Amino acid sequence: MKRFFPPLCLVAALILSCTNKTGTVAPAQQGATAQQEALLQQGWTAATVENGELSEKYGYEPKYGLQDNYFDIKIGEGSCVAVKIMDTETNRCIRFVFVNENSTATVSQIPQGKYYLKLAYGMDWMQHETDSLTVGKFTTHAFYEKSHNVFDFGQKNSSREVNYLLEINVKGSSAENNFSTEPISESEFNE
Repeated sequence: MKRFFPPLCLVAALILSCTNKTGTVAPAQQGATAQQEALLQQGWTAATVENGELSEKYGYEPKYGLQDNYFDIKIGEGSCVAVKIMDTETNRCIRFVFVNENSTATVSQIPQGKYYLKLAYGMDWMQHETDSLTVGKFTTHAFYEKSHNVFDFGQKNSSREVNYLLEINVKGSSAENNFSTEPISESEFNE
């Protein structure tokens, strides 16, 4: 009688040793670009980010309203998007949201006021964490825009709820949105 147990164990061990249990694949394992390799050398890591708000460690102070004012953000194929919701009066980010391609996210409890958007598009998110701050960026096909549109969520003490649907699709290296935008630099996005 032949025994198949040792070869079967060897195959299982090889399969398990190749599996990445975190779900995050480092660019070095995927054939990293020169930029990704340089970032890895500086302590950056590849990251899989879920849809939704990014942590305050990304250097902003989130603001919430009492009403259920919201943005529905619908991303099509071709890119993931990081969206900063910026207060027009202070030019400060009140929410920072990540949305993966072919998915949607809702940003609720937007405070009353007026806002514009800063958008980062791309793939292969990498981040660098320190004790007090996290910095993230797309490392493949990255480009940045700012909305021309100002999204008005009403005056203080208004009882009217306001909601906006943002539809974003990327074709090649340009975005096709249901709102108007202009290009900005990576440094302008990070301001």
